[in-house]
Amino acid sequence: MSLKLGKCTGEVQLKNLNREELQDWTESRGEKRFHGRQIFAALFKRGAKTAAEMTDLPLRLREHLLKFEPFDLLTCVRAQKAPDGTVKALFELRDGLKIESVWIPEEGHATQCLSTQVGCPLECTFCATGLMGFKRNLTSGEIVDQVIHFRRRESEMPLRNLVFMGMGEPLLNCDNLIRAIRILSAADGLAISQRRMTVSTAGVIPGMRRLAEEGLKVKLAISLNAPGDELRNRIMPINRKYPLASLIKAALEFQKQSDHRITFEYTLMPGVNDTPEMIQALRKWLLKVPSKLNLIPLNPVSKKNRIEADWDAVFDRFYQVFAGERITLTMRRSRGAEIRAACGQLASNQPEQFRRSTR
Repeated sequence: MSLKLGKCTGEVQLKNLNREELQDWTESRGEKRFHGRQIFAALFKRGAKTAAEMTDLPLRLREHLLKFEPFDLLTCVRAQKAPDGTVKALFELRDGLKIESVWIPEEGHATQCLSTQVGCPLECTFCATGLMGFKRNLTSGEIVDQVIHFRRRESEMPLRNLVFMGMGEPLLNCDNLIRAIRILSAADGLAISQRRMTVSTAGVIPGMRRLAEEGLKVKLAISLNAPGDELRNRIMPINRKYPLASLIKAALEFQKQSDHRITFEYTLMPGVNDTPEMIQALRKWLLKVPSKLNLIPLNPVSKKNRIEADWDAVFDRFYQVFAGERITLTMRRSRGAEIRAACGQLASNQPEQFRRSTR
């Protein structure tokens, strides 16, 4: 077992360990294995911040755990609330890097958008996160801690859905993503159904296959954004490695293995990927994969480039083409755009971290 280093103690960060590893850890210190299960439940199910809260543990073990405080792996340094109730939190990690996570209230429940990396290496032209460049992957504990923070903060609103659509490409951090999903869905963890989780990818095919092989019940959303390789190469450089024909084939494989219908996300870029020719080409592709098409109005990646468009009219153009097909067509309304919390806008709000300016 590889133990994760802590900031001050030179030993483990407990939240980076899963249940089995916590049991091994307690046993290696002469304690009973079941105490590891108790620590797991205290950290993740109850969200304990201190050893003093773990009252079901022997006093000697609680005293030993004091050296590993604080248990939290991130600190909220700023929270912004949009007029629609959407909350964006800026978290500082123990190494000083920052990430953002978004809480979206809905009717009687909430959805949370989670980050999986600090920055992103994929350089999609319409996404602010890609402008940061890539810093590092988040650990499983750092992913889960985003949920724990908002559970404490928004305790009156039940969390129903998790979407791995924040900063980073989740399937380039597959090991920690899968560990986090298992902790989030564990009955003695956060007990969130995997069927209520959606992993969004720009099209990392090996990660899609790994997700299906792991037997997870999560949904998959593929960020498509163009119906042809020429345009997709320009706006999403990852397409040069995993072109559309390969991506569609992998989507079919995932759908067959997981028994989940794929969602294709399509960011609307006026005059670029929403022309009649583009819509017809998109229809030809998507008829090969019974799926859901989610249209997403393009959000500005800086305060300077406001986007003016009649999004309802754009949706109608797509609807006229897709009506009657085996494809469910929806449009995602932007939430939290006023605080730069909408799709494609997360970037830690740290301009000094950007390695090139927005354009």
